[in-house]
Amino acid sequence: MSRNSRFEHRDKRRKANMVLNILIGIVVVLILVVASSLLIFNKPTKDVADAPSKTAPASSENKQNSQEDVKDQKKDTSDDADTKKDDSSDQDEDTKKTDDEEKTNKDALKDAKVTDGGKTSDVDKTYENDDWEPVGTEQSGSHTATYDSNSKDWKEMIKAMSYATGISEDQMTVLWLGNNGGPQDAKGTIRDKSTGERYRVEITWVDEKGWKPVKVEKLK
Repeated sequence: MSRNSRFEHRDKRRKANMVLNILIGIVVVLILVVASSLLIFNKPTKDVADAPSKTAPASSENKQNSQEDVKDQKKDTSDDADTKKDDSSDQDEDTKKTDDEEKTNKDALKDAKVTDGGKTSDVDKTYENDDWEPVGTEQSGSHTATYDSNSKDWKEMIKAMSYATGISEDQMTVLWLGNNGGPQDAKGTIRDKSTGERYRVEITWVDEKGWKPVKVEKLK
């Protein structure tokens, strides 16, 4: 082999080693870059590190809100139960009131003299009681029967009919009220709201003592 050939061969080998070293260097640099990137991505940031402390109060707040919701639901349930209880009590009270009113009606007429029928065909029973008393009056001076629904006289006539029948004024519907043939005599037809029964009541005026029941007729 000639001297030039050996020189060329050595030069090629030197170049090959240089290229190999360069490639090795590139690979090492790439490895370092990849390793650095992995370290950067895996390192927790400040926001991530602080996240538990920021979310903790929110969890606590959610828990508190949940407890308050449960309390509100319990309170609503309790209120509904109380309302139902009150409604039931009101119904029981209304039933008791109706029963008491019917009993009062019977008691008011139980001591009266009872006869079947009356002067007209629409009468079922007639009640008369010598123990009935005038209901009292707020009026003074000479009396004149007044059939004005806003007058004291009208209110006192209603009171007398309530007293005779035992039907409370708020449970009474006045179907008719007017003169009964004399200036101090009146007659009215009423209906019991709770039972639907109708009564015709005759009353007369007693000076300074008010209206006094004379007769009660239960109508058919």
